[in-house]
Amino acid sequence: MRNRARARRGFTLVEILLVLGIIVMMAGVAAFVMWPQAKGAKIDVTKVLIASVSDAIEAYNANIGHYPSDEEGGLTALTVKPSFSDETLAEKWRGPYVKQDPKDPWNNKLNYQVAQPGTPEADQTPFKLWSNGPDGVDGTDDDIRNWSDQTTGK
Repeated sequence: MRNRARARRGFTLVEILLVLGIIVMMAGVAAFVMWPQAKGAKIDVTKVLIASVSDAIEAYNANIGHYPSDEEGGLTALTVKPSFSDETLAEKWRGPYVKQDPKDPWNNKLNYQVAQPGTPEADQTPFKLWSNGPDGVDGTDDDIRNWSDQTTGK
């Protein structure tokens, strides 16, 4: 009897495998439930980033008198002082308006485009700021933008 009690002190291989199987199944269920939450969180972070960079662009406009142009470096003009041809504009720059070039959670740079004054597009928003979204491809349905298309309602 004593020998049998000593031999029974540990777990059998079947018991260990059963417990590991249960743990793996529970982890799989947790991952399945949490994965959509992580994707949604990245989209929410991108929306907040776009709003924050939009505010920085508006601050730049308030100081300089126009939105950052391609000649000034686009969004880079928010982090690094552009070389202005007019010294009075250089004195008005109060940056950096953001700490670093903005990138979305998928590590892609944000896209930026100033609207041409007097166009219907400029009436909707003076500039376009957008992320290519999770797929990283511009112009697809998952893009996250600071404007909406009146025709599609996005």
